[in-house]
Amino acid sequence: MKRSLVAAVLGAALAAAGPASAGSVVGRQTISPNPSPFANCSNQGFAGNYANAEVEPWVAVDPVSSATVAAWQQDRWGDPSEGGAHGLVAWSSVTNANSWAPFTTCSGGTTANNGKFDRASDVWVSYGPEGRLYQIALVFDEATAENGVTVSSSTDDGATWSAPIFIDHMKQKSFAHGDDKESILADQLHPGYVYAVWDRYSNQNPAYSDGHGQNASKGPAFFSRSTDGGRTWSAPAVIYGRDNGTLGNQIVELGNGTLIDFFTNFVAQNVKGGVNYTEELVSVRSTDQGKTWSTDKPIVVSQMRPNGTYDPTTGQYVRAGDSLFDVAVGPTGALYAVWQDSAFSGVDQVVFTKSTDGGLTWSMPVKISEAPPSYNDPHGQAFTPSVDVSRNGTIAVTYYTFQNTTGESFLATDYWAITSGDGGTTWSPQLRLTSSSFNGELAPQAGGLMIGDYEGLAHNGNIFVAAYEVGNTQTDPTDIQLASFTP
Repeated sequence: MKRSLVAAVLGAALAAAGPASAGSVVGRQTISPNPSPFANCSNQGFAGNYANAEVEPWVAVDPVSSATVAAWQQDRWGDPSEGGAHGLVAWSSVTNANSWAPFTTCSGGTTANNGKFDRASDVWVSYGPEGRLYQIALVFDEATAENGVTVSSSTDDGATWSAPIFIDHMKQKSFAHGDDKESILADQLHPGYVYAVWDRYSNQNPAYSDGHGQNASKGPAFFSRSTDGGRTWSAPAVIYGRDNGTLGNQIVELGNGTLIDFFTNFVAQNVKGGVNYTEELVSVRSTDQGKTWSTDKPIVVSQMRPNGTYDPTTGQYVRAGDSLFDVAVGPTGALYAVWQDSAFSGVDQVVFTKSTDGGLTWSMPVKISEAPPSYNDPHGQAFTPSVDVSRNGTIAVTYYTFQNTTGESFLATDYWAITSGDGGTTWSPQLRLTSSSFNGELAPQAGGLMIGDYEGLAHNGNIFVAAYEVGNTQTDPTDIQLASFTP
């Protein structure tokens, strides 16, 4: 009986420990072009462009054909004129080739097709239930501060793209007053309905160097929608304008059609001796396809305490996902959110929270990345997390670490995945998505080593698809890889 009791207790303990397997990578390939299709594009007299540098991919899977399409910034601008890229490039699994919409003059943009801009940034893609794919871009000119948000669409899984349509278009006295960090969501219950959200710079200049996002240098959250498949858009409207600014607005849709916009909210409070800045993950919601929003009743998901990401041997700032987050909806309607936070150690780790009541209440955030060897060991940093949920309800979270770095000459960077089959109670061991460590020091110097504010994660049935940046060579600084994996 004692043996039986011990066996039962051991079995229960093993079950509580979560999946023993880290899963498997079932496919991996580089999907960015070399050389860049925009290599001969004019730099308009500005210094700092990184030809062949690709950053910040996003990925989506067609619910009809199961095709995969990823898009990213191509030829990222770095210091001293950092911001945006020569254009945006996409890759489609249907053609196994690259394509691009004319968001900029480098990619074929003209005044006639709404693409007469020098730079584009912050690409996001989303499929509608009928298989139409939408790609949104931030577009701007460094010299004139003319900027806007435009959307292109594709009906052939990214093989070709329509001319961009303006959602917002303005000329400001400086780029520090422009639109930023836009994202897009195609309504899965109402074909042809599409939603865009973004934030807008306030009077302050962005400052990345201290590792806390942009320190409340943002303005309100803006929203626009289309009800005709992206052909026309409503006038931009503020859906949250309180406190000291928003960042990283991202909409998800519940099974009953409720829209929830999540964003990082900056709050500045005057205290003795100065100003105290705090960050929190907040949401507002709409039950009428974006006509009205619960601006007067925002829900605080959690406080956010990012330290920022740093080279563990040199201390150099790494521009990553600090002050940002990712959210996902599961097939049962549960919501999941992840971000990097220093609350559980002296360096940033990936934290996780969930809601099972439609985002009204949230669980206590827990650390899900592996702990560093010691409390303040910078080799244990885990950063830029993404989250997605497969058809069977398995949760996947991806993120970067420097855990294999041993010296100053090579910033050994790897991309990992962990999964949970029980709603986030337990997690698998890390699955390495990169085939080997890459040198993060090859990333563009753009307000720090730009490994990226976000990376893409989606699913095709029960297989996850991740798009992420990797370092390559001095002449081809970074690439975008696509990896498929199973739990």
